[in-house]
Amino acid sequence: MLSYDYASDEADAIAAEMGRRAAEGVAWHDMAMIYRINRLSRSLEEALLKARIPYEIIGDVGFYHRAVVKDALAFLMLAACSDSRQSDEAFRRVANVPRRGLGAKALGQIEQEAQDRGLSLCAAVTTATLPAKVRDSLLAFRETVSRIGQIPDMRLCDRLDTLLKETGYYTMWREAASEEGETALQNLSELVGLAEGFTRLQDLLEHAALATASPNERGRDRVQLMTMHRAKGLEFPHVFLPAWEETVFPGMGERNYEEERRLAYVSLTRAMQQATISSVGYRQGVSARPSGFIEEIPAEHRVTGWLRQQGQSKRRETGGRFRHTAAALDAMGF
Repeated sequence: MLSYDYASDEADAIAAEMGRRAAEGVAWHDMAMIYRINRLSRSLEEALLKARIPYEIIGDVGFYHRAVVKDALAFLMLAACSDSRQSDEAFRRVANVPRRGLGAKALGQIEQEAQDRGLSLCAAVTTATLPAKVRDSLLAFRETVSRIGQIPDMRLCDRLDTLLKETGYYTMWREAASEEGETALQNLSELVGLAEGFTRLQDLLEHAALATASPNERGRDRVQLMTMHRAKGLEFPHVFLPAWEETVFPGMGERNYEEERRLAYVSLTRAMQQATISSVGYRQGVSARPSGFIEEIPAEHRVTGWLRQQGQSKRRETGGRFRHTAAALDAMGF
């Protein structure tokens, strides 16, 4: 059992351990991270990116592949260089988000004006022949992003947050009043928090580009990330099982407790050689305690010992050849 203070500590430690095992000759594709729900993947992705570890998410879209994240980065790009042709792709992406009446015909007129005058699409809005209502809406949008982009000494995270507020993007998702809207707002909150770690937009964009590189660009030897449901039927020599905490696994208010226990069994038995469980003391600002499933693992199949991890967090490691302990787990009712 690896025990950490925060999710970022946990993710960084797992990435460091993966790097250590790779240095000892373990292939990336022989390692996997298996978690209960998709929203846990973001901090894990960040740690792998920082450590330059190639990875692939099975059955889900990676954080930087999500539409709302791409939209938010496009707003930042427009604010940074709205008069440059480098911002054209960003303009196409978010000029009509939320809706500002920009249809295919109007966009075609803007593109023609930009080509004729050698302007960016955002700049071409000022001179293109457009319906009055569309033109006024786009001019207001251009003024908003340009003004926010020119505010001096503004932190990147604050600039992003302000853009999302003043362009109406936050409001659009709040008014959606749906699970999709709630998820979008959570992703945006995470991105704003992530942006706190960057001072330059270029660094954040390069970070995102690395995450969205195609599998061919990253190579085929990659760590596998997936939910417990997606892991069924798969096996890996080395498996990492983060976020084994009450309220996460089993989930808060989870009615089918036995189904959750079965997922614990599935997760543990995906490991052909070693499974490593971890938990944190605080997740998303809320105090957490280790999952009760951990105590149900037979003690003779656990190896424990306190070790000092980099920084102030400590870890207690539990590992074993869980494929060899399946009978014992079965006997415990997993």
